Amino acid sequence: MNYYIITGASKGIGEAITRALLVKGNTIFVASRTMNEDLVETAASLDIPLFYLEADLTQAGTAAGFIADAFAKIDATLAESIALINNAGMIEPIARLDQATEEAMEIHYRLNLLAPAILSSHFIRACKNLDLPKVILNISSGAAHYPYKGWSMYCSSKAGLDMLTRTVGLEQKDELSPVKIFSLAPGIVDTSMQSVIRESDPSQFEEKDKFVSLHVEGKLSQASAVASVIAQTIHDQRIENGSLQTIDDLRKLL
Repeated sequence: MNYYIITGASKGIGEAITRALLVKGNTIFVASRTMNEDLVETAASLDIPLFYLEADLTQAGTAAGFIADAFAKIDATLAESIALINNAGMIEPIARLDQATEEAMEIHYRLNLLAPAILSSHFIRACKNLDLPKVILNISSGAAHYPYKGWSMYCSSKAGLDMLTRTVGLEQKDELSPVKIFSLAPGIVDTSMQSVIRESDPSQFEEKDKFVSLHVEGKLSQASAVASVIAQTIHDQRIENGSLQTIDDLRKLL
């Protein structure tokens, strides 16, 4: 049995990854603020075990509880692999730093950086003694390496996530049965986050027109295509622990 723990599964890349993994032999645990009823129904129709937590990962204790609940249901005697996919994230607030509220900043960092750190910490502890393929995939962004005016929160949180990935990768190399962790920049994908960007205030985000044009010209990637690559490569042994990958890097492994 292959076990997958996925955050932000109600829409976008998270939903697409979950759908790509709805195959026999997998058991999936997902969390999001709102439940995707169609995803639940699809899993049931395929007879694939899907456990859904409808919760806000920015709230204290939620991330740790999600991992604890998942591992309480995982049968270590049947497990062939276990993976955590930290996908949940937000781009808001889109604003110059001096115009962003403290509340918006805190919520952003709690979801984009603190929740993945907590989830990963508890995941590593929970599967420390399991001698099988164990993977943490952090969904990052090219914005981690390229600053945009108005994206101070998003760029910095994704940069932090990448550094978290690199650091934990180094730590795990000391372990007898290490967890492999890597980050993925999936490219510009046609999700609700892109809709938020296109509807943003151009006085706060000067490059809005660039993203509008990409959408109009049909140059956005589809979430299903990205998810298919992830599903096929997440356990690929050629991926280095602590590495920062792009979707093109993973495609080369296929």
